[in-house]
Amino acid sequence: MAAPNGSKPSAFQDLTDLTFQRLHGVLGHYETLDFEPLEAALQHRSSLLKQCYEPYPRPSPQSRQSVQSGKVTLRDGTVLEVADEDKDIVLEISKALDLEEVEALTLLRLFFYNEDIPVAQISDSSRLLDAISDFYYDERLFLMRTVGDLLRVKASTGDMYNALATEFVQKHIPDQNIFIEKLLQSLAARTTVTVPQYVPKDVKSAARWAKQNLKEQLCLLEVIFWSAISQTTNGSFVLQFFQATTHLGLGRHQHLEELLMDEECGQLLDDIEVLFGVTAIQLLELDKLLDEEVDLELAIKRQRGFLASPKDVADIHTAVSQLPDEQRYSPLVLSWGYVVSKIARLPRDEVPQEYEDFYGVLNPAPARRTRFAVADGTLGVTESVLNRAFELGIFGALRRYTSSPLLSTALAAAVASKLTEPNNAQFRYVIKGVLMAVLDSVQVEYITDYDTLVEVWTSVFGSGEMPIVVHLCASFWTRDTVNSTQRRSLLDLSLSRFPVEILPLLRLLRAMSGTGGLAELDSIADDDIQAALRASSAQHVYEYFSALPTYAQVLPAHLLTVPDAIFDTRPHASLGYYYTNIRPVRLPGGSILPPSSVGRVISNQGTVVVSWSQQHSGWDMLLDILRTYQARAFGGRSRRPMGITLPSETVLLELEDVGLQVDSDEVLVAEILDLFRCLLYKNLDLTSQVVADLQKDDGEPDLIQVTLLILKDALVASTADRGQASTRIVASALGVLTALLPVVPGQIWPFLRSLPQLFGDSGQMGSTPLLLNVERSSGSYGMTLALLDLVGALFDEAFRMVLTHNRTLQQMKTDVLLRALNFIHSEIWEEHITWRYVRVADRFEIGRKIGNIYAEILKLSPPISTTATTDEITGNPLAPLTRFVLDTFVYKATSSTINPLVSSISNVRQLHDALQKALRFVDASNLDQLLEANLLLTQLLLVRKHQSSANAPSTVNSVESQPVKISLLEQTLFNGVPGLSHAGKGRGQRSEPVDVIAGLVQNRSFGPSIATIATHCLSALCASVSVSYPAGLSLVAHLSEPEAISAAYVRLLSDPYEEIELRKAVWDFISIVVDTQPALASLFISGKLKASEKGIEVETEAGRDDGEPQQTALSVACDVVASSAALWDVTPSLHNAALTMLDLVWQHALEHLDSLTKTREDPQFWQNLSWIVSKDLGEPPANVVTAIEHAFEEEHAKQSDVVAAYSHHSASKAHALHVLAMDLKLASPDRFKATTPPKSFNIVQKLFKDGQTFASHMSEATRCSFAPSLHADLQRLISENFPTLTLDSVRVTSLPSQRTYGDHYLYQSDVVHNRLMKCAGSDESLGYYATVIFLHTCAANLDWSLTDSEILLTRSWETILQEAATWLQTQPTVETTIMASATRMAKVIAEEKRGGETMQNVHADRLAVLEGLLNVGWVSTSTVTSEPAQIAELVRSVRYIATSESFSPLDSLRRRTQPAFHRTLLRIVYFCAHRAAAVCQATTTKLEQRLAISADVSEVLGFVVDAMRSVFDLAYHANAPELSDDLKLLVAVFEKCTKPELHSTPSTWLARCQEVDLLRSSLEVLVRSNLVGRTHAKDGPPSTPFGQHILYFHVVLARLPASAERLAQEGVISAYQKADLAPYLQAGSVTPGSNAAPGEYSSLHRAWCTMLGVSTSLTQVLGTEGHFLSSEIVAFVQLFGAQLTRALGWTIEEPLTLPIVEEIHRVVRLFQATAACSITDGRDPEPGVREILGAFAERSLLLLQQLNYVLSHPNHLVTLLEPVTLEERMLLEKEGASSIDGPVQMIDSASRPSFASLVQRLLTIVRDIASTVLIISKSDWLFCVRDDDLWRTYPPQVAAETTVSASGPVSIASLRELATFALDVLRHCLKPENKAAKAKPELVPAILQPFNAGFAKVVAAQAIEQILLFACVQLRSATYQPVSALPGGSFKDSMGMDLDLERSTMFGRSAAPAPIDSTRMMRNWRELAFDLNLVAKEIPSESGPGTKEFKDQLLRSTSRMVQELEKKLKEGLR
Repeated sequence: MAAPNGSKPSAFQDLTDLTFQRLHGVLGHYETLDFEPLEAALQHRSSLLKQCYEPYPRPSPQSRQSVQSGKVTLRDGTVLEVADEDKDIVLEISKALDLEEVEALTLLRLFFYNEDIPVAQISDSSRLLDAISDFYYDERLFLMRTVGDLLRVKASTGDMYNALATEFVQKHIPDQNIFIEKLLQSLAARTTVTVPQYVPKDVKSAARWAKQNLKEQLCLLEVIFWSAISQTTNGSFVLQFFQATTHLGLGRHQHLEELLMDEECGQLLDDIEVLFGVTAIQLLELDKLLDEEVDLELAIKRQRGFLASPKDVADIHTAVSQLPDEQRYSPLVLSWGYVVSKIARLPRDEVPQEYEDFYGVLNPAPARRTRFAVADGTLGVTESVLNRAFELGIFGALRRYTSSPLLSTALAAAVASKLTEPNNAQFRYVIKGVLMAVLDSVQVEYITDYDTLVEVWTSVFGSGEMPIVVHLCASFWTRDTVNSTQRRSLLDLSLSRFPVEILPLLRLLRAMSGTGGLAELDSIADDDIQAALRASSAQHVYEYFSALPTYAQVLPAHLLTVPDAIFDTRPHASLGYYYTNIRPVRLPGGSILPPSSVGRVISNQGTVVVSWSQQHSGWDMLLDILRTYQARAFGGRSRRPMGITLPSETVLLELEDVGLQVDSDEVLVAEILDLFRCLLYKNLDLTSQVVADLQKDDGEPDLIQVTLLILKDALVASTADRGQASTRIVASALGVLTALLPVVPGQIWPFLRSLPQLFGDSGQMGSTPLLLNVERSSGSYGMTLALLDLVGALFDEAFRMVLTHNRTLQQMKTDVLLRALNFIHSEIWEEHITWRYVRVADRFEIGRKIGNIYAEILKLSPPISTTATTDEITGNPLAPLTRFVLDTFVYKATSSTINPLVSSISNVRQLHDALQKALRFVDASNLDQLLEANLLLTQLLLVRKHQSSANAPSTVNSVESQPVKISLLEQTLFNGVPGLSHAGKGRGQRSEPVDVIAGLVQNRSFGPSIATIATHCLSALCASVSVSYPAGLSLVAHLSEPEAISAAYVRLLSDPYEEIELRKAVWDFISIVVDTQPALASLFISGKLKASEKGIEVETEAGRDDGEPQQTALSVACDVVASSAALWDVTPSLHNAALTMLDLVWQHALEHLDSLTKTREDPQFWQNLSWIVSKDLGEPPANVVTAIEHAFEEEHAKQSDVVAAYSHHSASKAHALHVLAMDLKLASPDRFKATTPPKSFNIVQKLFKDGQTFASHMSEATRCSFAPSLHADLQRLISENFPTLTLDSVRVTSLPSQRTYGDHYLYQSDVVHNRLMKCAGSDESLGYYATVIFLHTCAANLDWSLTDSEILLTRSWETILQEAATWLQTQPTVETTIMASATRMAKVIAEEKRGGETMQNVHADRLAVLEGLLNVGWVSTSTVTSEPAQIAELVRSVRYIATSESFSPLDSLRRRTQPAFHRTLLRIVYFCAHRAAAVCQATTTKLEQRLAISADVSEVLGFVVDAMRSVFDLAYHANAPELSDDLKLLVAVFEKCTKPELHSTPSTWLARCQEVDLLRSSLEVLVRSNLVGRTHAKDGPPSTPFGQHILYFHVVLARLPASAERLAQEGVISAYQKADLAPYLQAGSVTPGSNAAPGEYSSLHRAWCTMLGVSTSLTQVLGTEGHFLSSEIVAFVQLFGAQLTRALGWTIEEPLTLPIVEEIHRVVRLFQATAACSITDGRDPEPGVREILGAFAERSLLLLQQLNYVLSHPNHLVTLLEPVTLEERMLLEKEGASSIDGPVQMIDSASRPSFASLVQRLLTIVRDIASTVLIISKSDWLFCVRDDDLWRTYPPQVAAETTVSASGPVSIASLRELATFALDVLRHCLKPENKAAKAKPELVPAILQPFNAGFAKVVAAQAIEQILLFACVQLRSATYQPVSALPGGSFKDSMGMDLDLERSTMFGRSAAPAPIDSTRMMRNWRELAFDLNLVAKEIPSESGPGTKEFKDQLLRSTSRMVQELEKKLKEGLR
């Protein structure tokens, strides 16, 4: 098919998308559509609408040919392409429906677009054709109804579409008279038509067509009616219509009556008959004739209306006279009779000549009087017409009208009436006109059918919805009774019989109160106009009944015949006789009848009824009846008034003495209570008046008390089983209490608390459940609804008055409400969906009322966390209610609780469609209200659950959510109600509740309000599930047609005519989906859904199959960005919402990379985004509220729209910037390969180009409109005037994304206003402050709107600066721009004086932006140098920031304020210290600038020192991981700030350290630190990283002599010996793998290396002090000798790791420093020092041999090398792929950066070992000595051998090899092409110093010098020694281990040395000397300063040695 199920067009197309059903819904205000598309839709369909009686053309050859061609042009010019597979079905439709082929195609497209068709039905052509036929028939009906709507709207000047309808009708139906004549002709023709040929011949098809024909007749008749309403019709049509009335028998004469035999057809005929009659009456325009005198001359002159033609009038008169004598025609007859009576009453001189003949017919010669009130002698014809109407039974016919669906929505629903709009006000006006005509025409006393007249009257005025009847009642009281007192005669007649006949008057008064039926009380809206009209009608009723002139009484015989009778008869001249009272009589009601009053007899048939002329109040009488009923019915006692003292002669009459005529006391009491209920409900002014008037000091119960007593007695009687009280009594009493509650809550609350029978309590169940059972059996639920109304009113009163009453009363209210909640939940909510209902609307109402109660609790009560204590809950009177609802539905939910909520949502689509098709629009509206209430409740429950897990952040400063367990509600929404069938949608599948909710958004029949709430509900569900566990609930998996849903949502976003609120809600929903639902997000972004089917990944695509480009949410958002200039000021909220979604898409870009590629590569997209980023926001608007505006029934601050627009603009800019930032992050440079900047970088680059523009951007980034004084004033005003109000209790209950900027942003200002005004009451002073607080609350909302949007912008700049830093490295002018802005921003931050929690957030964000700026400046490779003055100013501002009292960084560090910002500040200080050091070193810096910078840095350093001491103090008592990070940063900053160039002397900061005892504190914490890495409790010692940072702090201190000395004095070496690491070091068991996780460095080993570094630094600084070396260092070495020996004992048989290399080097450096400080000028060291140095010398020579081997065999070195971390493994494995040949390849930094760096490090170790042993052996000194005897005292340490053994100690040959290797490295580094060679740091493990050719050259040169010098001295020393004294033997290692070099098996030595040949040895020595000479000759002279001199000296020494050895050899040979 062309449009498969779920495949919706991406763009809205009028004719193929919009049905007549929706147009009807729009014009009837059931649905919404913007004006422009509505106007266009009507114009495109004008050809059909103006011929609605026969709209669709028949098949034609031209149309058929157009379809077969494959391209069809529609009425609106749209060209449709027809697929080949569609052509056949189009032709089939055309044939089956006798419909033009093009229209058949349009119908097919409409059908697929709007109907949910199962796949099975599509594949079955016959079923599909039947479905399309039904759709077509419905469209025909709705087409006619749309025409009726246009005519109705044209007549309604207040309708929003009035102008549109008027213009359309005038243009396309210029002559309505001709139009309705054609309608009437078509209607008449349809009654005689036969079944067409194209209809199948079977009876079922024929009956189906006949029924459709009947429905169309009804619709045509409705169009005629609305045409008669919208325009006066001419006499010709009126005549035709009356003739047709006779001819068609009011529509009942049907040619196809044999096919119209079912019940539905019978109802159609009934509706047609009633509507026929009402239309005929309307054509006579009685409403005009009632209020105006007939002006025949004017009518003739204007030629308007049927009176314009006397001939037509006469013919109509004849037609009326020919109407059959049947009751159903009597309303027509009476209406015409009233018309002719108005003509007949005209004076003859006012009758035009044209009317003389007809006037003569109406006024024959005078005859007898009749009952008609025509006092001017007009008898004859007029009388006969009216008399005929009464004889036919006019009231019976009217009762038929009023009891038909025409005036009863409930009945229309019950009988499935097809009337378009039952109970329309115009129908009532027509019937009301007939009633008024009756009263104008006849004296009511003569009407015999009085009861029927009352019934009709109450049906017309007192049934139906209040908005419909209120105008009727108001019109009666203000117009009808004024124009004619006769029209009030029915009331007056009933009044004259009161109180004997009491019920008619009560019912009439209730009907005239403007309330409507009892079932419609809840429909009373807050519309001001309707409220005023209802109040006016109610006031008229109250006043009318308050001053009754007569009092009717039945005089029983015992009051007349007894000896002391108080009544007697007296003769009267005119009356004949009358009754009088002999004594004063107190009548029921309290009035006193004075003696000798005249009682006129009004009835003497059987009993005497007299009417006393007695002024009294009917309300007092009703109250007396209630008191009597209460006393007798339940108390079983006779009632006598209490507290009343009457004169002895006054006779007291009781009710039975008056003679009330009622069938049931309960009925009477219920009617009385219902009258009070209707009169007082939501009418506070009148309620107060009634309560005051009926409250008398007579000791009798007043209205409130008697109502309460009646209710209590009824419930008690039910419980006691003493005769079950009527549910109606209970319902009526509850209704009265509901009405009275707002006025007298103080009496009702205590009563309800003491009435366990109503809601039950812990001790008893109560009576109400028993009464509910009665209603369940009947199916009517008046009492249940009244009970829910009362509970709702109780909640409303409690919430409104929460600030007014004291704590005791509030607690009492809470108790009552909790009992009520428990009751309605357990007894009603959980079971009501299973009850039987007479009216389905009752079920909707019950569910809606309960849902609204729950929702109001969640909306208006304060947030309660899941961990709230009992005290916190009880401290807030409303908190227990919230906890009850949340526990019931979320935390402790059961299926019986969740099922009613979810099931009402699950089946709503099917039920709603059924009600709509049955034209039960009111029931459908009730269903919509139920759905809206339950969706809102679901949304609020999910929002509250989400808030409880996310701690309900109030602003954008949110905290991380804590996951909570997924609730039963969420599970049921996803999986459905067990056992409940869900009709599948489109695929025959089961539809889950969440799928139904998603479908509501695209379902046109529900309207935008429900669609918006449904969208919010989905958003809340996604948000709630995202913070719940177990995770994995996927929304897309529970949608039956996710592609269709996605396409519909996207289409909605792109439709400019949809409601803005709905579109924003959809944007918000998609944003949350992108953030929380990856699968569905992919569908929205790419339009494709990935699903796994049988293990194969497939993609499905949503959209058309016709090749049109597919629209996605991403493409629509890009379109919004492209239209930013147009949308910026028009719809800022939508613009912001779209950018929010884009922002989130980029945040999740890795999940949608393929979908984003095209957009990311589109330069135009980034240019469009650049427009937003570059847009100047201007100055923020003021947030001071001085005035309130009323718009859309809401109060808004005058500045609200301006502030909201600015906030949206700011947020839009923030999101645009964040998109740029996320795109830069997405394209961040790879560690191993360079990447080109993304397209977005071009936009970012422009931001930094112009300094002035960038400064403007930074000004916006630091802007903050927050006014702490405003919020402080608000809190002060509240605490002083309304201390019980808390702003937290009025927070908006919604997700942050659903909040709207403006004066309702954070606090519910309207709730605040209502509560405060209630609390203020009549107190003018409090009222004033209530208004002031309301204005301040609005201002606070505006302030929060501005602040949050500005914070969002600040954070976006922070992000973009972070992500752009790397890309901006190559920008030449960035540094200047950045530093200028940074300096300005730092000044702004430093000068900020506003404090408070919010400003703490702002301060933290500003610092983050400043850090971002400085970070960009840091990484910039620009050669531009910042001005010293600029740096000085920046440092000065940072100093003020660091020492700020408003935002103390120390408080942040101590976690006293949130959020913490001290780390950001420390990073800023680090940068400033770095730049300041460079500036101070520069020669261009002035002295005063240096001094200023030094002073500021010293101040900042004081803060750093204090911060470190605070960290140490905190760490001493607690093991907090964050303290480790703090200390790490503090140490780094401390190092930067203590640079010598920043201080003339370190004494200042060192004194500060001493002042706070920082060094000692660090040592104390170090001793307690967990360096070993053991697991400790939270309050245990500091963690391993913390100790590492302390050690590094010691490293920093040890670098400077002054601080190193102070550190040593504090006993740092002793502290190291006490650390928990010491035992492991003592045992020599610390290895790089000790206590380390796989892939990580050992913390133990790292700490040990740091200790070595500190010890080395201290030795270098303090080594010349013999005490430090001899005591501290010697003890250190001896204690940790095992660990030191382990490091020096590494061999080539062991793996080599970088940490081992690091440890070896640090050990060597320690001994190097020790040797350098202890051995100077040939002096011997202290004994202890000598021992450890000697041991080191022996061990290091062994190590040197191992190093020689690995440097000589690089490939073996590669095999030994083991990476520790993953980074090392990746880097080293990448370089180890090929073999290495020679030193040059080893140090190739281009191809082997890591290996070259390692070799550089090993060579450095070799150099340092050589240097150390050179010092220990005093070789450097001996080299210069010429005394042979002295040489003999220093034996050699190295064997003078020519061979090299890997298993032996180092030899002269080994030294020669090492020197040769170093020489090769030196030569390589000296080559011009290699001089600048460097390894990239990112390609080298962090533990290694990257290879640098310059550094390697220096190391190599130094190594050559040290090695050759040592080798030369060792060789020469050997020549002075006897053979026996050469190296060998055993000695004790001073480091605590036995070192037996000769016996050591690890070196492969034999037990005894071999004999030595002295001659061979000397030859070897000569050879070695010669080799050393050769190596020395190869040393390049350019190696470094002094190289040439050393080289020459070495050459001389080696040459001399060669000569001496040759000489000895010659001598020895001789």
